[in-house]
Amino acid sequence: MKQSLVNRSVKYLFILSLILIICIIIVFLVSKSSNYKKQIIFFEEYLKNNYTLDDATIREFITVFEILYKEFPYVTEYVYPIELLSIGIVETNFENLKGDLGESLGYFQIQAPTYWYLKHNYPEFYQRINFYEPWYWDIVKERADVQLMTSVLYLYDIKLRYGEEDAYSIYNGGSETYKDKILLRLSILENTFKKFNRR
Repeated sequence: MKQSLVNRSVKYLFILSLILIICIIIVFLVSKSSNYKKQIIFFEEYLKNNYTLDDATIREFITVFEILYKEFPYVTEYVYPIELLSIGIVETNFENLKGDLGESLGYFQIQAPTYWYLKHNYPEFYQRINFYEPWYWDIVKERADVQLMTSVLYLYDIKLRYGEEDAYSIYNGGSETYKDKILLRLSILENTFKKFNRR
């Protein structure tokens, strides 16, 4: 009889522990999901308040983040809107231009070989945004969504292959100075984001 009570108590304790663990995991996932959504809103508000980008361009950016969130959530576990905001500021201060003697294109300064590598390895992302074209300035300059998607995929791919720590320097050819600029800008943006969340 006593053994039966002990076994029953252990079972109940185990089940209770399991339920508690599941609840904690759910709270964590909901919190993480909520943070990503808030970062999308912050990205949009920050661009509207600090840059002269037209509404259509900002909408294209936001649409990419929403697609990633809804259809490719595994990417959103590695790459956050605030990181892309930082990269856009450091790379071009959100100007849509050609850099590196015409080799790097757009807001996030992606080069053609990078695009082709990503398009080959992640074709479903480009299919989702209906982009089947080559990486030429006359085409790319009109597609802010393609520029952002390519930048997100590039950072995602780097993080998967090389880890978080070196991702920012590798994004810019291994430059530690660039990494420092990104980390500084991220720090500033994260403080601004905290204030944004308190309103």
